[in-house]
Amino acid sequence: MSARIGIALIAVAIALLITASAGASVVSMDRSIAVEVVDDENANVAVEPVEAEVPDNAGSENANESAIDAAPPLGERELLSVSNRLDEEITVTELETSDGVEIEGEEIDVGPGNSIELEGTVDCDELEEEPEATVELDGSGVTISQTVDLEVTCPSD
Repeated sequence: MSARIGIALIAVAIALLITASAGASVVSMDRSIAVEVVDDENANVAVEPVEAEVPDNAGSENANESAIDAAPPLGERELLSVSNRLDEEITVTELETSDGVEIEGEEIDVGPGNSIELEGTVDCDELEEEPEATVELDGSGVTISQTVDLEVTCPSD
């Protein structure tokens, strides 16, 4: 009888060992988070519009010619400022703008403690009423996407 109990205990022990080793040893899951972006002059990463007034004679060859007569697009100017107050580099990886605005600046590195201004062109004939730009930044395995209203004013007709 004691031999049967011993064999039963050995069988139970083997079953427990097989079950424990066949169980999940690695768990992988995706977690999404939502982060609210707020205005903060001391933020670690900031994307801000630069006021860009298109003068009446922008893009023209002489000062007497009006912007309406000038060939669009109306010159290159600073439109966005990207500030990095982190201890490591971030990269501008993507830029999307409203119609009438074109900004060059994909794959631009912004070093720790630095700011850069992104230049672009404005076409007053194509400009949307409330132009905006969406900037995607990467750093430390984290991607930030921020949409800002551009401060662009075209001359009135």
